[in-house]
Amino acid sequence: MSPLPTLRQRKKVRTRDALAAAALRLSRERGYERVTIDDITAEAEVSRRTFFRYFASKEAALFPRYGLRLAHFRDQLRERPHGEAPFETVERAFLAVARLYMRERDEIVAQQRVVDASPSLVAFERLLDRDWERAVATALEPARGGGGSAGRRARVLAGATMGAVRATLREWFDGGGRADLVALGREAFALLAMAGAPAARAGGGRR
Repeated sequence: MSPLPTLRQRKKVRTRDALAAAALRLSRERGYERVTIDDITAEAEVSRRTFFRYFASKEAALFPRYGLRLAHFRDQLRERPHGEAPFETVERAFLAVARLYMRERDEIVAQQRVVDASPSLVAFERLLDRDWERAVATALEPARGGGGSAGRRARVLAGATMGAVRATLREWFDGGGRADLVALGREAFALLAMAGAPAARAGGGRR
């Protein structure tokens, strides 16, 4: 069992959550571009210096759980059951993230509406997507390494997978998060398999 968080750790979580909530609330009310870091810190009743202990930029404050979700995804990719093909591992990992999104649906949908209204946040989100794409490419690489044509194939398949994930999330967001994201994800991966992704199932080996 994990040890219970200390008072200091709980305080840090509350401060981080307060900053993220303030950033989201103000951005929804005024528009992201009209909100400053000083506005966020005033709303959360902390100093500007405190803000930068938790977030590297104003953009990052709108994606407060990004690091935790990516870490969860990478953990899922590493925990490959014996005999599971690489592409199946990627599908399972994304479906695990989809379940997290369903549990946090209201917050995620509200956040995405703010992102969609801001060109700078859309660009920032695409930069964050690169980390997910690299994680997928690594999972699809052959056990001997990702050089040559095998590595290129893994990167191409990772790009195609992320495209399908983005399209699936867009459908979910456009519907206000009311649809079953896990079911949509399964359908997307079935379409990827039909389009040629089974090549990933045959290669890769256990990492």
